[in-house]
Amino acid sequence: MEALCVSIVWLSKTDLSNMNSGEGGGGNVVELKTYRAGRRPYMSGQSVRHALREAIERANPGCFTSTPEAPSCDIANDWLCDLFGFLSPKKGEGSNRRWSPIKCTPALGQRDCEIVSDLLLRMSDLEKSDDNAARDQRLAYVQLTENIYRIGLSIDVFNIGRRLVVEGDSKTKTITRRAFEELIDANERTRRVKAVIEAVGRMGDFAKQARNATSMAPDIFLGAVSPVYTQRGLRALELDDNGDVDVNALAAIVADLQEVGAYVILGHTPGVVGNDAALLEVCSNTGVEVGYPAAMLRKLAEKVQ
Repeated sequence: MEALCVSIVWLSKTDLSNMNSGEGGGGNVVELKTYRAGRRPYMSGQSVRHALREAIERANPGCFTSTPEAPSCDIANDWLCDLFGFLSPKKGEGSNRRWSPIKCTPALGQRDCEIVSDLLLRMSDLEKSDDNAARDQRLAYVQLTENIYRIGLSIDVFNIGRRLVVEGDSKTKTITRRAFEELIDANERTRRVKAVIEAVGRMGDFAKQARNATSMAPDIFLGAVSPVYTQRGLRALELDDNGDVDVNALAAIVADLQEVGAYVILGHTPGVVGNDAALLEVCSNTGVEVGYPAAMLRKLAEKVQ
């Protein structure tokens, strides 16, 4: 099956952490980003994409030849520009731009949570000039919480390594040619897609990791390799207030994906959601293969052609 789209939606359970801070309310408090009137934490899509970029580059040294601030615009050789897009303004000419083939959702906390504050104390080793003065000390507070985060990712496989070329007369607004230019071969395209899938299982470069390290690798994920582009799979694995997966929605989404010819797979870690038995029953009834997350991510990558 020729893959035109890969979608992955996953749940990651974290301990106390602050992986994406808000602007803060002033003073010396590093606040969590929250939604649902402050009851649930979230991480922005930008922070998720940053962590994904870092995981890709760690496993593929040299694949990025530029930075988001100074893009090379070299789709053929620079994975950063190819996979994550770019905007490169040119004085007097507008801008050179590329839409990203990778789409990420924010990481949304699925449960109402308690927020705690961690006191950070930094004391200076340098003596002040006044011998009677105490050493300098600085206090800060960081908000922390634990939760189960839900993240979605879709990969537009067709557009990886391709560029849309539009030619025409700007005065008459006439288009003479509109076509996709292929800049890499099929093997290189497959290699890049597989690198993105594998990076999902290694994501960890979020904020505050030095003091509150945690993994955002999938505990439970639903992956699909599809011969058509669809983001339908990103609606799966929503949790209710009790921490149970909406199995009715899951069954409908799996059926929709299979209807368009998608290969669907589930990576599963026991004990993350409250209704494991019902979740696995849906997979059994719909023919979705289940296994541990790392093995299932590898199997998902192997289906990409």
